[in-house]
Amino acid sequence: MRKTAVIILNYNNPTDTINCVESVRRFNTALVRIVVVDNGSTLPGCVSDIDAYLSKTYGDNYCRMSDKDDFEGGLSDVTFLVSQKNDGYARGNNKGILLATKDESIEYLLILNNDVLFIEDIIPGLMQSMDSLDDCGIIGPLLFKKNCEGIDWNCARLATPLSQWTRNNFLAPFHWLARMSAEDIYRDRLILRDMPEPYPEIVPIELPSGSCMFVKKRFFNKIGNFDPNTFLYSEENILYRKIKNAGRRNYIDTRLRCIHLGASTISRRQSSAIVKAGRDSQNYYIKNYLKPSALSYSLFKASEAWVRVMESLKNIVKPNQKAEI
Repeated sequence: MRKTAVIILNYNNPTDTINCVESVRRFNTALVRIVVVDNGSTLPGCVSDIDAYLSKTYGDNYCRMSDKDDFEGGLSDVTFLVSQKNDGYARGNNKGILLATKDESIEYLLILNNDVLFIEDIIPGLMQSMDSLDDCGIIGPLLFKKNCEGIDWNCARLATPLSQWTRNNFLAPFHWLARMSAEDIYRDRLILRDMPEPYPEIVPIELPSGSCMFVKKRFFNKIGNFDPNTFLYSEENILYRKIKNAGRRNYIDTRLRCIHLGASTISRRQSSAIVKAGRDSQNYYIKNYLKPSALSYSLFKASEAWVRVMESLKNIVKPNQKAEI
């Protein structure tokens, strides 16, 4: 029976991570090896809480290790890899993927956000759908918001052209005044939002959802896994370009469902560090994967500067107002 390595990245969120692992344990019949990567958590008790749960639940089939430890051979049922520092989304996941790569019995990878909950047995279905598609790069399930109250439309998207990013940056003040959400602004990029139901069983997409991605290990290794030069955001855009260049496509199987708790979070104010990391990753993606003309890139950078000025003015006028997008 073919094995799947489920890679779950944790940072300062033991509750979601434990609930995620527990949901996989409850709603899964596939042969899996779970790899939880702690990405340098600083929250007191975070690592020890996860360690205690995994040790109690899996007993002798559980292994805890450091990212400084050597690893050879097969994975335990559950491995807890504790990193010394926060290396970001791409490098953190790559650490777990490296362990799976060294286990020759692993054929598939499931990259799973720790705020995703299994509500049904999806891995056999993802495996069957991938095997039926000759050109499949990544496939994912339909993602729902908390308590299945609506679909997380971001699970099926088209890539955004640089010209649209630039235009929306310049229009940002009007979007704020109109209290438009990101889903409203990029509505034309959301494949399922205006598609009539029932949806086709298999829908081609461009950007895979980083929350839940199923892929063959050898193919992911071949395209270089996650690009380690981003810290947060733009990973899905980069994967789309790499997969497209490899002559493959991404898909969503609308018959399979998960819950994405993060999709229910609205109007969160992001820290300046997260905003900067997102912009740095976006700029890296644009320069290295889109490779725009000098004029297009200059216009984009001007639109970024415009947004920063408008955000400063907005915070001065209404310092307590939460950011909408």
